[in-house]
Amino acid sequence: MSELYLIAHKVRGEPAFDIAERVECAECEGERRVMSSYDRVNCVECDSLGYWWIIPTSGHRAYLYYSAELPENFVCSVPDMPPDLPDHYRAKAEPKRTIDVSTLTQPKPFKMNRRI
Repeated sequence: MSELYLIAHKVRGEPAFDIAERVECAECEGERRVMSSYDRVNCVECDSLGYWWIIPTSGHRAYLYYSAELPENFVCSVPDMPPDLPDHYRAKAEPKRTIDVSTLTQPKPFKMNRRI
């Protein structure tokens, strides 16, 4: 497995942290090519860096603004999961949740004026 990094990138307009790995650019095949005359970028896919950042759990490309290499002996303490926490992906049927419709407001009727 390649080295993993802690990255900060933009998700739905908000900053988010994720784990990512550097992957060789498929366009320039990892060669850092820069034109010497004006220092223009030759590979537009990776901005001539030679690599992309990929989130391994989803396979999506990340456009980060911060990265830090994760050490091999990375240790963190995670609190116990609350027992009533809903599952992200349900694998079995769960009890139905009911909504109190008496608290919902009714929409105003829509009126359209027509010209003849």
